[in-house]
Amino acid sequence: MAQANRALDEAVTLRSWDALYQSYRKFRYCDDGAIAEGYSESVARILADYWSTLARFKALSESNAPFRKFVVSHIDATLNGEDLEKIKENATAHCPKGLKSTCIELAGKADSALKE
Repeated sequence: MAQANRALDEAVTLRSWDALYQSYRKFRYCDDGAIAEGYSESVARILADYWSTLARFKALSESNAPFRKFVVSHIDATLNGEDLEKIKENATAHCPKGLKSTCIELAGKADSALKE
């Protein structure tokens, strides 16, 4: 229970890929309910507000495919439409060089979430 409470407190506050990755490594088994919504909010904040750090996500996810799946799964219908639109816009109009497949995946997930 204490682990779940720590995960709940932390999940919504993460604003960098490294912080999200460390939290994922500690609490991934708690990824449900309110904790999952917190992680979704953190993923949205990083993708919407810190888009320029996307290469760090790619680097972390290349060495840990389950982390990539975790991040992509948190681009979901619990997020507000403005954030999903911004993620889609970033991925389609501002994709960093060498990250095309990542951008296509993120844009597709954001688009799906918008349709839910």
